[in-house]
Amino acid sequence: MSMEDILKVLVNSRQQQGNASQSADPMTSLIGSLLGGAQTQGQSHAPVAPPSYYQQQQQMQQQQQTGGLGSMMGLLEMVMGSNQGNTGMPSSLGTNNPVMALLQPYVEKLAKKMNIPPQIAMVVVSFVAYKMLSHHPTSGRDSNSFDLDALLGQMSTGKIDKNIYQTSGMVNEISRSTGLDEATAAKTLDAAFGMFGKQIQKVNAPTTAKPRVTPGARGLRSTGARGSAKVKRG
Repeated sequence: MSMEDILKVLVNSRQQQGNASQSADPMTSLIGSLLGGAQTQGQSHAPVAPPSYYQQQQQMQQQQQTGGLGSMMGLLEMVMGSNQGNTGMPSSLGTNNPVMALLQPYVEKLAKKMNIPPQIAMVVVSFVAYKMLSHHPTSGRDSNSFDLDALLGQMSTGKIDKNIYQTSGMVNEISRSTGLDEATAAKTLDAAFGMFGKQIQKVNAPTTAKPRVTPGARGLRSTGARGSAKVKRG
């Protein structure tokens, strides 16, 4: 399983515009098989997080069904909040966590490209994944900060309108949570969305093959053209 699989389900949900119940929703079974016992692990180590944040997590866990997209969103929220006042992430969110393993390739590329610490890159990548997945019907999160359908269309072309980072408030959120100045935060967000955009391009790639011209057919056309230009002399 890869992040591309999750993005494919997200894109399909936008195309179908269906609000299926969680029991019949493909996202639920996909995330459920990914997480396994991660939710239990996260609960046992939850006291590592700041108290106020821990209280929010308790409330969230009571409202969401174990194993669904809500559980993944809760883990992403823990990553996004772990950088505030802490030098590292809670022990339950190490690279052995299945969600972190999914995001790690993006984290490494972003940290290298933007020359930022991996911890900050992890927060940004988690933030981007969170913002996109919050638009899925079963996420249980607010999805009104921007138009996902318009953004997906831009991501599929590789040309994203950078104004969306400012108007949606995402630049300000990343700047506050990571300490990056707003200019760097905007560039980092653009780089992260660009990485996810490459996966969206794969999802939307046409499956029909281009018609092929056989060498024989090309040769016949070429031979015929040369033959018509020659004049036989006796």
